[in-house]
Amino acid sequence: MTTADHATTAPDSTATLQHAAAGIATLIAVLYGLIWAGVLPVVTEAEPGELGILGFAGVVFLVLAALLWRLKSRVLWVGTAVVQVPMIWMYVVIGAEREPAFEIWGISIRVAQVALIGVLIALVVRATNQRRNRS
Repeated sequence: MTTADHATTAPDSTATLQHAAAGIATLIAVLYGLIWAGVLPVVTEAEPGELGILGFAGVVFLVLAALLWRLKSRVLWVGTAVVQVPMIWMYVVIGAEREPAFEIWGISIRVAQVALIGVLIALVVRATNQRRNRS
């Protein structure tokens, strides 16, 4: 592959990474929505309305998916990656206080969040490298 070939494929790979990030965010949104709707059980004794925050999280991740699909923004990528860390941490802390402490769907969301962080880091690195190569 020549340098010219690499230059022409770089935007496509950036778009592929963006679409992967949007897909992961959509998956997270769907999981949150299904948990909120009661289709995927997560806790044995949920109070009415207790899972409302999960419905909200589903909507937020759906909006995020649309933004990740459409916008090429390092601020969006970095901000999204940074916000995932406390969300993962809160799951671990809160999980210790409920029964069951951890369940397959919550863990699945955390795995998806870690994958999302990885893709977002790849996007930031790619954008930084492209910027350096233009200079």
